[in-house]
Amino acid sequence: MANEPGPAARDREAALRRLADLALLPSTLISPQERSILDSVLAVTVTRLDETIRTRLAERLAPQADAPRELAMALALDTVEVARPLLSEGLPLKGGDLIHVAREGGPEHRELLAMRKDLPSAVADVLIEAGDTELVARLLGNKTAQLSFRAIETLTRRSAAEPEFQPLVLARPELTVRLAQLMFWWVPSALRLEILSRFTIERRHIHNAMEQLLDEGASGDIGLDIALSAVRRPMQIDKPRLARILGGTSSDRMEELTDGLATATRIRPETVYRILNDQAGEPLSVFAKATGMNRKEFGELIVAAVDVRRGGLPTKADLERIGELFDTISTDRADFALHCWDTAIASEAQLPAGYGEA
Repeated sequence: MANEPGPAARDREAALRRLADLALLPSTLISPQERSILDSVLAVTVTRLDETIRTRLAERLAPQADAPRELAMALALDTVEVARPLLSEGLPLKGGDLIHVAREGGPEHRELLAMRKDLPSAVADVLIEAGDTELVARLLGNKTAQLSFRAIETLTRRSAAEPEFQPLVLARPELTVRLAQLMFWWVPSALRLEILSRFTIERRHIHNAMEQLLDEGASGDIGLDIALSAVRRPMQIDKPRLARILGGTSSDRMEELTDGLATATRIRPETVYRILNDQAGEPLSVFAKATGMNRKEFGELIVAAVDVRRGGLPTKADLERIGELFDTISTDRADFALHCWDTAIASEAQLPAGYGEA
């Protein structure tokens, strides 16, 4: 046949296959120096073999941790079908090798790496830096991949503009309470409720262990006071003062309401402003419960918030949802979430564009 290789080509292929067989012999049968020579020769000549043979060779290399490294790298950067056994879970490739493939390989090589079992965090960092939304989503969906703190923080912030990431980021074990509460502001209501359920805590053990220290009031160190606010006991708002704030009639009602509630609850005005302007309403439920409001006062707060933002009237479904949240979340959990938000607002310069927008 016209495409059948000639005798010379068959001889070259046979020689290369024999070299590969020698290179894969157990270390008890071949010296490290000889193996190194064979590795170098094969790495630069393996592409002369037929793709089917290269694929079989990659499959033979994949389960061997001590397989020839140069040859393994050459095959890992080969066509995707050849590279698949090595990139999916091949043992010869170490962290630095995988990083090299992530940088020098093509999009399909990076897709294989994103799904690799037990992918090291350093490789994941490279994929995130170079990857588009689809690639990063694959990586987030890989339950065995390890993500660094830098990676999970980056992807948390990216989820504000790339909503595809939101449920995937929330499912990651690396996600911290702080990042989940930061993410709260730009996810839909269903995910907000999940965050409030999974990423708020009862702090009774902290309160019991540090009662005297935490109840001593402000320390004079603003940064320390902001940090400690996340572990102090909830502070109920003064009810006569609340009635005056909610019943105010200033021409600049938004500023009056924001400043009044901020002063009464020791929460930053910027935080209160975002809570009042959030169209979905969950932050109002959390704020009301955290500050000890009853159902009637919570209703008055909703009316005041809708009035000052001049629009965005809540639907019946909205009112039922935020009313149920108010009824079910504990005061301590609500207070914890509120102070997590306040701490995030204190670091406003680090927040992504669109933070807190409805």
